[in-house]
Amino acid sequence: MTTTYSNGTRIDHYEIIRQLGHGGMNNVYLAQDTLNEEKVVLKFPNDDLISNVGVFERYKREAEIGSRLDHPHVQRVLNNNEARSEHYLVMEFIQGRTLREVLEAASPDLLPLDEVMRITMQICDALAYCHEHGVFHRDIKPENIMLLEDGNVKIIDFGVALLEGARRVTWRGLSGTVGTPDYMAPEQLQGGRGYAGSDIYSVGVMLYEMLCGRVPFEGENVFAVLNQHITQDPPSIRQFNPRVSPALETVIMRAIRRDSDKRYKSMRAMLDDLTHLEKVTPIPYKPDAPHMDTTRRQIILGLLITAAIIVVIVAIGIVAQVLHNVVR
Repeated sequence: MTTTYSNGTRIDHYEIIRQLGHGGMNNVYLAQDTLNEEKVVLKFPNDDLISNVGVFERYKREAEIGSRLDHPHVQRVLNNNEARSEHYLVMEFIQGRTLREVLEAASPDLLPLDEVMRITMQICDALAYCHEHGVFHRDIKPENIMLLEDGNVKIIDFGVALLEGARRVTWRGLSGTVGTPDYMAPEQLQGGRGYAGSDIYSVGVMLYEMLCGRVPFEGENVFAVLNQHITQDPPSIRQFNPRVSPALETVIMRAIRRDSDKRYKSMRAMLDDLTHLEKVTPIPYKPDAPHMDTTRRQIILGLLITAAIIVVIVAIGIVAQVLHNVVR
């Protein structure tokens, strides 16, 4: 049973204003800090998960990440060292809209190119800072990008972020694979932990979406999308928006290569190219040959084995017939 708090409930020196959301892992509330009258966000791990070592490990990790990061485009964790009567995080309250809401409001039109570039470069700058401080977000998507009223960006929700050097924790009830399929790098989908290259891939997918109104891979169900991420390089963005310059295409398609060795080595390098597109040498995009997935390989192998058995049976039949004729 998960505890829920009604409006006006006092928890330590915070007063609940209203619930903002709830999910499988957290309940989130807007509250007022009675010490300074500022609005804050309180994030409570669900009661039925707080005893789960993996969930609690992530909760502590998010708090530690918050203590490491101080960047204008990253949501801040506040009052991290104060004594509390129960487990919760105090987060900066951000007034604005998610990038998803902004994109949906503009649809079917696209955001202006200069706006897309400004948003993306702020995201890249924030993530470059995070990576340089040993933090990898691992769930970059439009829902986790807030646009403030002044148009500036804030990256939110470091709930599944990786802290460099942190031990890997496996627990019942939660998958070790973290992220959102449309934006996840192939190595994450295959169980990898996800580092800088994975965030670079996710940013590239978001940039692709902002510039052509669709993500690189679409399918009838989530499994079809997962399979495409793992087995294929995406189609060129200019296939859907030929107005994208060859230089910008080069940056985007380098960011979302299936092979992580062919992506940018750092978010800072990607940001540098986005900032100086005039210096980027356009490279014609050539996707690698599709990688045959395990299931398809097994089917083909089975067919080949079956065919081989049939050939052997036929050959034995022919030899037997010849021998029979010789004996006669």
